[in-house]
Amino acid sequence: MLSFGNKNHILSASFQSMVRNQPHLSKEGIRSISSLRGSLSVEAALVLPLFLFFLLTMLSALQLLSFSIRMQQILFEEGILISEKVFEEEMRDEKKATARMLLKLHPNGRIPVEGDLQGLDFSASELSDAEFTDLSVHYRAKLLFDPFHLFQRDLCQHVLFHTWIGYEKGLGGKHTTQEEVYVYITEDSEVYHRSRNCTHIKLNIVDVSGSDVTKMRNTYGDHYQSCRHCHAKKGDPTLYITTDGDCYHNSLTCSGLSRSVRMVPLRKVQDRRPCSRCGY
Repeated sequence: MLSFGNKNHILSASFQSMVRNQPHLSKEGIRSISSLRGSLSVEAALVLPLFLFFLLTMLSALQLLSFSIRMQQILFEEGILISEKVFEEEMRDEKKATARMLLKLHPNGRIPVEGDLQGLDFSASELSDAEFTDLSVHYRAKLLFDPFHLFQRDLCQHVLFHTWIGYEKGLGGKHTTQEEVYVYITEDSEVYHRSRNCTHIKLNIVDVSGSDVTKMRNTYGDHYQSCRHCHAKKGDPTLYITTDGDCYHNSLTCSGLSRSVRMVPLRKVQDRRPCSRCGY
């Protein structure tokens, strides 16, 4: 019978024999393992930048998609608003509509557009036809991360609404059966207008510099004065005037540039007198 000490001796001898019988790595094998590790390091160094490039590009593209969705929502909301209030002159003023849409956008930081807010072009919008509200914006996309200019494209977003005027009265201001005449009035006015395009209610707004306004005259040859509502100053960088008005303003939202126009039957104008320009 083997003692405990003899058992340990036999196991130790067996382990040493196994170690001696293991094949030793040659120098070539050691070089192969080192080469394999080096190739994995090179591949990792190549793949990581490509992955980061792809990730940043996709995040920038998603930002452009998010911006276009927001821009379309703003066009839709403004189109609905104008279509509801088609006979309010302020709502159908293209410059004021643009100002309202930019105010709704109020981006936090940069937007994926070349030129940021100045790169948004609303000049193709058409609001002169009372039957339709046509809003559009053109811009050139510019991703925040796009080193190869893969996504720099000219984009256009557009909405078109039929205004909420119905068909009973038509656009000419007359009832189709009783031939009732409709005219246009503004709040607190003493006259009525037969034409919606009368220059008293459809203002032709022009933006000018503060240094030029002192040299300019209106259609009647009069100089422009500071508006009593917005208290515009000649030193302001940008001022707004109308060709038929006599004041300059520092904001498109000034009440002096607003006209709340309503269409009413001629028989309900009460003691208002005809407009000297369009009242016939």
